[in-house]
Amino acid sequence: MAGKKSVAKRHVGKDAPRVAPKKNAAAAEKKFGKAARQAAEKGGKKPGAWRDAEQPRVSRAAVVTPPEALGSVAVTVSRTLDASPSEVFRAFNDPSRRQWSAAQGYRVVSAVAPRFLRLMMHDGTLVSVSITRKGNARCAVDLEHARLPAAAAGEVAKSEWRLGLERMAELLDAF
Repeated sequence: MAGKKSVAKRHVGKDAPRVAPKKNAAAAEKKFGKAARQAAEKGGKKPGAWRDAEQPRVSRAAVVTPPEALGSVAVTVSRTLDASPSEVFRAFNDPSRRQWSAAQGYRVVSAVAPRFLRLMMHDGTLVSVSITRKGNARCAVDLEHARLPAAAAGEVAKSEWRLGLERMAELLDAF
């Protein structure tokens, strides 16, 4: 039986280690393509996608955070601007173009240019910004500020975002 590897026996029972079974070359090719099959045959380094698929997935639903700890108030603001989506995206994303915002200390957590941004504010609240094209030179900005601690804070945030989007519209008209 030259060339065949012996199959390791598995532990069975409550205290057995939770190890994913090794994948063979055919299974690697089926799931991840030719490069994964070649790597499996050579016993070389696994492709990143294959490595990631072997990692156990942790469900975020298992972690329960009480709403009081995060804040349970969310406010939304919408406005149509006479600017292209890419100009509005740059106004949010580029730190040198944030003169319009009263809250300039935010950081961009994730972005899909020029359609979506998720911002982390300095106080731990989250802002989601959706930018939708409305013709060639207009776009709609839908903004949701979440994790606010109280309704009063929500009203303050809503008025600040309305004022900020108004200033953004003025600055974008000037360019």
